[in-house]
Amino acid sequence: MAVFLFTVMLTGPGCALLEHQFGKQTDPHAEDIINRVQAFNAQIITSKGTGELTLSRGFHKETYKIAWVAQSPNRLRMTLLMLGHPVETIASTGQWVTFVSHTGAHDPHSAVSTDPDLNPYIKIPLRLSELVSLLLGKVPERPFDRAWILPEKPDTVFATQSFSSEIQEWLTNEDKITTRYRVLDKKMNVIFGIWYSQFFKHDNFILPGRIIIKDGEQRVMAISLKNLLPNIPVKESVFRLTGS
Repeated sequence: MAVFLFTVMLTGPGCALLEHQFGKQTDPHAEDIINRVQAFNAQIITSKGTGELTLSRGFHKETYKIAWVAQSPNRLRMTLLMLGHPVETIASTGQWVTFVSHTGAHDPHSAVSTDPDLNPYIKIPLRLSELVSLLLGKVPERPFDRAWILPEKPDTVFATQSFSSEIQEWLTNEDKITTRYRVLDKKMNVIFGIWYSQFFKHDNFILPGRIIIKDGEQRVMAISLKNLLPNIPVKESVFRLTGS
């Protein structure tokens, strides 16, 4: 599978970010925004649905239909299809993850991992738990122990973990819903970013209908989640692949 667009540059003064990064306390306003980000669709534990996934880089584009079942925090079964035929399946029990090519592109591969990086396998710059979060209509987060805002960006919160070179960023709109999440390196370059749009309501939840993921290598993944069904009962066996 291929994947791929343009590098997104961080807006805002990098020196101010670094200055706040090494502050000793989380800003109260930042904490309020973080709490809203974490509460967004927090009650969604499982989801099932179909949609569309497009991978692109420059003029190269591949579009797949997808069908998935997901359970927080790291159980997933997702199949990519092209012209009605399965192409690739990812299955994770929460302890084991298996990648199966239905076209013979690679041998079935299984590994003991609770949260593998998907990039080496399917060229998606996400960890498995982050992909599960997206399929549950949530916003990912990585560990952090301090958060802050810049006065000129009251709707944007930044966070970092001690001794980590990564800075996380969440941007919220006038309805206090996250519309962008990015992970930046210590030089303020974007490792990857996620954009949320086309929100719709289902069972009192506000769900993103479209998600765009971009990384610093000009790769883009667009996911349509308009058929996302939250909190659907699922059997544990659905996350295990047999005969692979």
